[in-house]
Amino acid sequence: TRHTQTTKRRPSHPPPPPPPPPRYPSRKPRQEVEPPVFRAMAAQSVVLDPAPNPKEAVQEALLTRRTVNEFEESLPEGWEHSVRRAVEAATHAPNHRRTEPWRFHLLGAKAASRVCALNARLVADEKGALAADEKLRRWKKMPGWIVVTQVVGEDGEAALVDPMGVVREDYAACCCAVQNLCLSLHAEGLGTKWTTGPVNFDPMFGPTAGIPDGERVVGTIWFGKPAKDPTTPKKKLSVDDVLILHD
Repeated sequence: TRHTQTTKRRPSHPPPPPPPPPRYPSRKPRQEVEPPVFRAMAAQSVVLDPAPNPKEAVQEALLTRRTVNEFEESLPEGWEHSVRRAVEAATHAPNHRRTEPWRFHLLGAKAASRVCALNARLVADEKGALAADEKLRRWKKMPGWIVVTQVVGEDGEAALVDPMGVVREDYAACCCAVQNLCLSLHAEGLGTKWTTGPVNFDPMFGPTAGIPDGERVVGTIWFGKPAKDPTTPKKKLSVDDVLILHD
């Protein structure tokens, strides 16, 4: 009898169930979106200037400041902010006894006009009406006026003769403050001229400009946008001429 060999088939198993969904849905990776302005800059191959060297910036301001004699007729937009920054810089001048003796009187159009008229009268008395009219026209063209004064108190002018006195030290501090003021305005694009004409020390200057008693004038600072770049005068002495070395 022929026997047929049979092969047992393994029972088939159903496919495994799909894994349960995650508890929290997966988040798509965040894509960094480049701002349009950056894309535009990259497309134009914009190269930004490196930050200026602070030491070089200070040195440049010191070496390029010049007295300006010709100004544009009107002050530029934002000049008030520039003046406040300049006065802040001025108050950081060296001040031995921390007396803070400086005051800064910003003259408006009416006060400046009164000072111009007073100066014209003084010039007329000395040089005649023609010179006075010419001086008056020039002074009225000055767009900005700051009168810098020193608080002298009761001692007044007489105390300046004492080389160790507070009044003399305060005057030196006010002069340093004026330099800071002019340098700061120069950095803001505004030119200056520090004037100390006879009108500043005339007895009527204080009442005319509105300067209170107890303050002496250090100088009047004209300021504004330069009408042209001032020329650079050639120095008569070199650094080697004025730098003296001592053993």
